[in-house]
Amino acid sequence: MVIRSSGQFSAPSLLVIAVTLLLLTSASFYLLKPSAFSSFTLVASLVLWPCSLLWLFYSHKLRNLQQAAAKQQQLITAIYKQLELNAAPEKTEVRQLTEISQRISHLLKRDQEVRHLVRVQGLIDHELEVGNRVFFESKLQHYLNDQAESAYGALYLVQVHQSPSEAASIRQLQRLRGCIDILHGIAAAYTDTVLARLSDNDLVLLVAGLAADDMAKLGDRMAVLLSRASCFADCQDQDVLHIGYAAYQRGQASYQLLSEADMALKTAQLQGQNSAYGVVNQQDKAVARGSVWWRSELSKALQEQRFVLSFQPVMSWQDKDILQHEVLIRLHSSDGAKVPAAVFLPMAHNCGLVGLIDQHVLLKAAKLCAVDSRHYSRCSINISVSSLLDTQWWQWLEQMLLSGQIDPAQLALEVTEHQVLKHYKAAKAVLLKLHKAGFSLIVDQVGLLLDNAGYVDELPLESVKLHPSVVRNIDQHLEQQLFVRGLIAGYANKGVRVLATGVELEQEWLTLQKLGIAGGQGFYFSQPLNQIITHGQLQ
Repeated sequence: MVIRSSGQFSAPSLLVIAVTLLLLTSASFYLLKPSAFSSFTLVASLVLWPCSLLWLFYSHKLRNLQQAAAKQQQLITAIYKQLELNAAPEKTEVRQLTEISQRISHLLKRDQEVRHLVRVQGLIDHELEVGNRVFFESKLQHYLNDQAESAYGALYLVQVHQSPSEAASIRQLQRLRGCIDILHGIAAAYTDTVLARLSDNDLVLLVAGLAADDMAKLGDRMAVLLSRASCFADCQDQDVLHIGYAAYQRGQASYQLLSEADMALKTAQLQGQNSAYGVVNQQDKAVARGSVWWRSELSKALQEQRFVLSFQPVMSWQDKDILQHEVLIRLHSSDGAKVPAAVFLPMAHNCGLVGLIDQHVLLKAAKLCAVDSRHYSRCSINISVSSLLDTQWWQWLEQMLLSGQIDPAQLALEVTEHQVLKHYKAAKAVLLKLHKAGFSLIVDQVGLLLDNAGYVDELPLESVKLHPSVVRNIDQHLEQQLFVRGLIAGYANKGVRVLATGVELEQEWLTLQKLGIAGGQGFYFSQPLNQIITHGQLQ
């Protein structure tokens, strides 16, 4: 029996009571005077009782539905108020829910844009949407000093002319943007590049691993393409820009390189309209070798098993344990030199051998991990996106998985952010396929570019790894700290952990911990090792 909280009976309850009394009265009358009680009366009484129960059941259910609808409307009204929407009474629930969905989508998009802006606030030139001088200098220091990068390359200074009457004009900004678009297209042909704005009218492009023979060709090509760009359509046959470039070697001081490029720029200005001039130092013999030598050398190295693996542990600061080991690779050349991957992999790309090298490293690492998987942490292996997009390479991987020679549970695959962004439409499908096969996915070299990394919302990533240039002396640079803090905050709700690479100093590691980093690797923890180890073995 249903009773209201006020102590009064509800209408359905009164109906049930009335029918119950009727049945009791009928039953008593029948017992006292059966002869006077007609069969019709008995049947009617027996029918009324179940009907009253059905009435009670459905009226109670209807009241619950009405209460739920009222609560739903109250919730919608509260959400409308929270989202600052106009809750007009004539709007249907469907329209209200549609408006709420659209509003939430808009707020999520705006939140993503704000997080990106906060992340790169101190490193981006907002007029041209490229890195600023602070951003470029940190990358330049990395390429000049890091042993993992190519030991040589080139730096190009592009100066766009500006007449006094055009000072700070919209037209000049449009010209700079036009130059940036063309330079982006030029840089896309190379593996490692950095593009930034050094000053009001000066742009800079760093191309790592560019051989001396190709520097002048690229400088002349840049001068032609830029001077003929549509942004200079109103300046035909005029002097609109000059380019100065200089070669660099690892260990060179950044101020020296910038000074050489600036002197080359001044020389280009003396040579005539829209010209390029460069200072090219003679590179050593190993660097100057051509593609024919590299193809032969790399092919023989695969046959003779001259690629040597080493393992660098990735440490978790919370658990103080080894998260995984990154597999590093060196080439023992035929002349006895130990060549790092940063030198020979670009050559392998040019020779079409990078897929075979990736297969060799993946299979060799899988065998080492399978020796005693109970005691060793897993390995992460860098794989070229071009390998993943190769149909024959995929067929090989599927065969290795079916035969059990590769266990995806023991391996994580790393791809560089530059390659993911460059080939994202095609790479997205194969990366999802890798995850479905059981591999963990990691994007590394994050921070080398300032593009908005929308791939994080669409790929099931386990981790992202900061580029070493972001980590270097981070305790002394607030801009880099802001970048890392914004990155961690943006990935927190997606369950993607942020790892640091290239950690060399204690102050760097302490600063990264305060920012919320999940783990790190670098010489501060350990040199690359010749075997996979457990935590207890790392002193």
